[in-house]
Amino acid sequence: MAVTAWAAEVTFDFSTEAGLQAMGITPPAQSSGVNLTDVGTITVDGVNLTAVNGSTETRVWNSQGSYTLRIYVGGSITFAVESGSITDVTINAANTSNFDLLANVGNYSVNGGVGTWNGSTSSVTFSHTTTKNAQISSIVVTTSDEDPTDDPGGEDPNPVDPNITKLDSLSNLEGLDEGTEFQFTTEVYVQYQWGDYLWLMQLDEEYYAYAAMVYGDVGRVYQVGAVIPAGWTGKKTTYKGLVEITEPTHFKNATNMVDEMFTEPFDMTGYMSYIEPDHYENMRVKFNGITLSEIDQQGNFTVTSNEEDEDGNPITVTLAGHNKFGIDYPTVDPAEKYNIDGMVTIYNNNYQLYPISIEETPGTRLWKVTYEGLEGNMKIADSLYVVMPLTDNQILVTDNATEILVDTYAEWGYTWYQDWYPTWIALDCGDNTELFEAIKNMQVLAPNTVKGEVVDVNTNPRLILSSMPTGITDPDFTNYQLYSYNLTYDRIWALGNELGQATGRYKVFNGEPYLCSAQDTVKVRLDFSLNPELQSHLVVGQRYEMLSVFKLNEPWEAENYNYAPRKQFQPATSKAIKAPARKTQASGSDYYTNYTIMPVSAEIVTAIDNINASNQVVRVSYVSTTGVVSDTPFKGLNIVITEFNDGTRCVTKAVK
Repeated sequence: MAVTAWAAEVTFDFSTEAGLQAMGITPPAQSSGVNLTDVGTITVDGVNLTAVNGSTETRVWNSQGSYTLRIYVGGSITFAVESGSITDVTINAANTSNFDLLANVGNYSVNGGVGTWNGSTSSVTFSHTTTKNAQISSIVVTTSDEDPTDDPGGEDPNPVDPNITKLDSLSNLEGLDEGTEFQFTTEVYVQYQWGDYLWLMQLDEEYYAYAAMVYGDVGRVYQVGAVIPAGWTGKKTTYKGLVEITEPTHFKNATNMVDEMFTEPFDMTGYMSYIEPDHYENMRVKFNGITLSEIDQQGNFTVTSNEEDEDGNPITVTLAGHNKFGIDYPTVDPAEKYNIDGMVTIYNNNYQLYPISIEETPGTRLWKVTYEGLEGNMKIADSLYVVMPLTDNQILVTDNATEILVDTYAEWGYTWYQDWYPTWIALDCGDNTELFEAIKNMQVLAPNTVKGEVVDVNTNPRLILSSMPTGITDPDFTNYQLYSYNLTYDRIWALGNELGQATGRYKVFNGEPYLCSAQDTVKVRLDFSLNPELQSHLVVGQRYEMLSVFKLNEPWEAENYNYAPRKQFQPATSKAIKAPARKTQASGSDYYTNYTIMPVSAEIVTAIDNINASNQVVRVSYVSTTGVVSDTPFKGLNIVITEFNDGTRCVTKAVK
């Protein structure tokens, strides 16, 4: 009696309400979904379907009445039978974009919007590994009553010659004779794959890493981190100085994935100089905060890293690059820093980098510039509030921060919020008057658009602008957070180019103006460059509170110094503590001689209410920071002059 094997087709229709209901799935409402992991195992005619979540739940989604199955990055679906085998699977795409599933067994290929799998297994898993999501309308599974023949790694129809050279470590590849054919006898995992290029990695028992590159069609598309079983073969070949594996055969489907920590590129930031002597070819690396040259028409460019040699001396290191993978390359800004991820290779006996991605670095927080004493080309990550023009085409700005996120140890999992003090810096427009006028009239500068070279961080921090920043309006802005320094009671802790309040008596010594303590024991030089008209309104001996920009004449000597929180002039959202300068103040009693105070406005400390009640206000005038007088307030900072009928005047200030 003849025995004939039977075959059956089972359809999983995700595109219609009837198809979903046949699987026991309630069709989701508009712009919502049903997670398959919540549904559990779905069984249709003896075929079980289960799902694993990726970056988003594997789900059936309703988009304007159109139902699709969506599998996100890292997600998968598995079909399984309890008896017999699965021999064919047809997957119909709802959207051909990102339709790039991988199968863990058998053979899978895609033609247009149809994916076709064949093999003989009791279970097959399809996973989505790249960007966004794979959208599927329906899947047809063909089953047979015959037992499965595929092993977990896929069928190996061509057993390897037992006499071929065996290789158990990628570290021994270079030692083989040129042209040696070999079989690899241990597992490796995937660093990166592009076309016919496959970069492999192997870890020994002590987690030392060894890398190699396979050139040729391996017949599989692997996910980064996929573990490739032992048994594949190749030939040792050297091409233009790089050891390669060519003529690859017997590559099987991945069996599992390595831990995600092993798929991260080697962080070589600050160690580019180690690349060549320490043999990092065929390894995936990253560099943070490097500069780039423009890419040429052939895709060549140069990456530059500022490092230190073994003696701690600064050195500049360069590495040639080639846009092998045809990635989108950013427009190079000389003031910009970049993070680059790529494969190290050798071409014509010279080390070279094939970039996988190039991204602009996140900007630097302004508080770090001052507190950590950073200098050089950078961009600022904060929104910067335009305060007022200074001298020499400079403009004072601040982050107006009262709280910061301390992320110095973020890679170790430690971050915290801390009360802080606003940071101030001058933007230097050089001789670019157009740039100066444009910024002066802005309210807020957008994050990561202020770029240039930071200098003078130990005296009066300023950033020499390299380009025009983007201006925005911040509707949440209310006022600047300022600190008050009373020369009679307090020690000045201001940093250079800080805006704050200085209280003392106006005096003149040897023809020079000063703000002094009660007994003239503390005398700080006044410079009226920001408001030349102000000096004529001041009375010698009168006590004033001056809205001022503080300047440091020279860098402070580096000393340990105990400091205390200072009184805040205006209430902040949280209590702030003044951070010390990078080079703290000298403890000498004449420390104040290192300060210059540049008043913007002055207010008589005696309140207006104490003036004779018979006096009447006859005029209120407003003076801008550039000395222009008006009967109405200017945008920004104003000097307010109130005149009374007895001829007296009160000079006050109005803050933007």
